[in-house]
Amino acid sequence: MTDQPATIAFHIGAHKTATSHLQRCLKKASEGLAEQGVRYYGPQYFRQRRHSIQGLFGLRPPSNPKIARRSPKDQLAIMRKNSDRLVFSEENFIGPLNDPRGLLLADRYPLAGVRVQSLAQAIGQDIDIYVSIRRPSAYLNSAYCQMLFSGLVRPLAVYKANNPLSSIDWSDLVGQLRAADGVGKVVVWCYEDYAQLFPVIVADLVGATQAPLVPWVPRNVHTGLSQAAVAQVLAQAEGQDATGLGYEARGALPVEGGYAAFDGYTATEHAVGDAAYATQIGNIAAMDGVTLLQPVAG
Repeated sequence: MTDQPATIAFHIGAHKTATSHLQRCLKKASEGLAEQGVRYYGPQYFRQRRHSIQGLFGLRPPSNPKIARRSPKDQLAIMRKNSDRLVFSEENFIGPLNDPRGLLLADRYPLAGVRVQSLAQAIGQDIDIYVSIRRPSAYLNSAYCQMLFSGLVRPLAVYKANNPLSSIDWSDLVGQLRAADGVGKVVVWCYEDYAQLFPVIVADLVGATQAPLVPWVPRNVHTGLSQAAVAQVLAQAEGQDATGLGYEARGALPVEGGYAAFDGYTATEHAVGDAAYATQIGNIAAMDGVTLLQPVAG
């Protein structure tokens, strides 16, 4: 470890953009990375009791004021150990995937920039931000299935009304992050390019020398629901506790078994979302201080 502050890379998600896969790959390599001066902290760490980023770094009042808490800089030093780079990954930090009560979400992640800025100010140094984006209709299809897994069941029409395609504005999210004080570089990639860009993403996160330590592990960490499984959940949820119904339906009617994947959008709706997505990608590519990773043509 040098006398210089450790650089900090924070992969903030977004949800449903292969975050769990990237986290799994980084976790698998964590011991080897630590030996090479890179410390990785992901959901397995930050979702433990009293280990949330907000709690560790004093971004919210303590649940028990009588318990002495380290300063944010002391906490960072403890997590740093002997490393020169810290890599965080926690998509829940920037906000929830769905409203916990199933209510309207007109804008996704409206406080992302504020939260990242607060963290940077607390630790007193810049943070490099890494974020993945996804086709809006596919993102919302996946988010709807995730809501059913949670036991909160709403008809598709209600979910779509409360989560319009217009609520997915990735250029707004990236613009917030770029404008936040204490943010170093901002690196963005499209979920659709993730597999091809994986080596580039990892090299930027952990360093080119350490990147070969991070393996590509099998995909589909969280398999979604089939069309038939969603129909079963909606039918069974009437008049009973919906907890566990999503997982039961996935097991009985799996996509891997030949059942068609769930899709709650028409061709016209997909086209509208795709047009907005293309515009957002163009806006992001033109932002100063933002690197949009893209596959090499040819």
